[in-house]
Amino acid sequence: MVSGRAALTPLLAAAAGLWLACAPAAGARELYRWVDETGTTVYSQLPPPTGTPATRVEPRAGPQDATVQEALERLRGELEQDFDQRDQQARDAAAASKRAAEQATRQSNCEAARKNLETLKTHGGGRLRTTDGKSGFRSKDELANLQAQTLRQIEDHCR
Repeated sequence: MVSGRAALTPLLAAAAGLWLACAPAAGARELYRWVDETGTTVYSQLPPPTGTPATRVEPRAGPQDATVQEALERLRGELEQDFDQRDQQARDAAAASKRAAEQATRQSNCEAARKNLETLKTHGGGRLRTTDGKSGFRSKDELANLQAQTLRQIEDHCR
């Protein structure tokens, strides 16, 4: 399967070549760059829709663009840099989402551990449900062990 970058490169190179070929004829026309609502980068001589932030692109003139091939290589490098930046942004967003999910899980576990500790304290030596679903009376030592275990869970999850 061809990656997105590899599939777009020939198309973008052709578009850039066409744009560079027409640039001298275009004269003082402005070129705009923006990202549309689907995440696609758009280059146009027309300004973007109202409210869409855009960057005005100025063609670089000079010895570095002496040939179309050099200009295409420069553009290819800029496009790769743009793809890399988008990839990094996606990785950063995924990491932030993972951290948020972990925080929510910790918060839920913290609340459950605090509730369990309150239950252990208020039911003293009373009847408690075991992990296998059965009910039974606990000794003071068992209750003290369960409370200590629950306090460790609170320390782990409530930081």
